[in-house]
Amino acid sequence: MTDEITLTIPSEREFHDVAHLVLGGLALRLNLTLENLEDLQIAVDAILDRAEDAGDDVTVTMSMDGDVVHGRIGPVDLGDELTRDDGEALGLRRVLDTVVDGVEVDG
Repeated sequence: MTDEITLTIPSEREFHDVAHLVLGGLALRLNLTLENLEDLQIAVDAILDRAEDAGDDVTVTMSMDGDVVHGRIGPVDLGDELTRDDGEALGLRRVLDTVVDGVEVDG
């Protein structure tokens, strides 16, 4: 069985803390380690920071399938940034590759 949590918030930075609260509740429910929670928060923040430029509401959806957590965040255009090779720079691709097991761009 898959459980899903969906949260729609304004893209402004002051609302990112609401997403952190939801992630904290999710981590508690799934008995995640503090390190796993921090990784989720870093990944979500990295994407929400890019969504902030669009000025629209952003939807964060987290689903749990057994012990696997899937996240979907949008709308935000990350295609160019995720495919660009930033070399040694700390770009979005490098951050996400460090904290999550996989990233897919939809659309």
